[in-house]
Amino acid sequence: MVLLLGVGWLIDVRATVQLFQGTDWRWVVVGLAIVQIQVVLSAVRWQVTAVRLGHTLSVVHAVREYYLATLMNLSMPGGITGDAARIYRNRRSQGHGTMAHSVMLERLAGQIALFVVTLTGWLLWPILIRQDVPGLGKDLLSITVVIAIVIGIIIWVTIRQNVGPVARFLAGFGPAIKQAWLLDHQWLVQGVLSILILCTYLAVFACAATALQQPLPLVAMITVVPMVLLSMLIPLSIGGWGVREAAALSLWPLAGLSGEVGVATSMLYGAVSLLGCAPGLLLTRSTVAQVR
Repeated sequence: MVLLLGVGWLIDVRATVQLFQGTDWRWVVVGLAIVQIQVVLSAVRWQVTAVRLGHTLSVVHAVREYYLATLMNLSMPGGITGDAARIYRNRRSQGHGTMAHSVMLERLAGQIALFVVTLTGWLLWPILIRQDVPGLGKDLLSITVVIAIVIGIIIWVTIRQNVGPVARFLAGFGPAIKQAWLLDHQWLVQGVLSILILCTYLAVFACAATALQQPLPLVAMITVVPMVLLSMLIPLSIGGWGVREAAALSLWPLAGLSGEVGVATSMLYGAVSLLGCAPGLLLTRSTVAQVR
């Protein structure tokens, strides 16, 4: 919230509000529909991963769980509360360890896809936009790489020091990755699903921009938007609010649009993403009961 207020200090709030007054709600409805596809495809990716690791998990149950997990991730600090609850509620079949592997590998597949697409946009930036890559883009990629390296070092040290059950859990990631991603051409299944899911995220952004009658050029969908999505991985806010808007404020002018348009589009994207998960509450009463 503090970050969002800081963004508000830097923009023309009145101009941003005026953008919302001209919202074409038909595109908001399209965006909400795409969020449903996004949740279902993500649930299928989790179901495929879990089954590969030996779990009995139906697609219907995975979809039900994913709606609630996504809603929790977008409305609570850290962005992983829903995933932790997903692990806890489904731990009984094969225990915490293998269920945690399935959830973490499923999320990791999506983050790898986002990083690859963002890196591709970064490499193509000078060709497509005909100017140097913005410093923010370089910083986001650098932060992501640093975080990955730090996590890798922590995992390596933990396994080497044999820190009890934590080390055993982390050591199990190698076989889990091999089973879920590498054997039987599963890398292709994971890759296709992850790219399709990422396309839904980009499509929701496109719908938000079009709803505000400020459509994004195709070049921006390949370069600017992935960088804004990557900023949401920085765990400094709730559901990416504030961080996402700050990134949009900086990057939108490079696509020929004002920072106010970027902030408004980002806020509408966040609202559509959150509201799109709301119908899942009708499917998750039984799962809520398990948490109590």
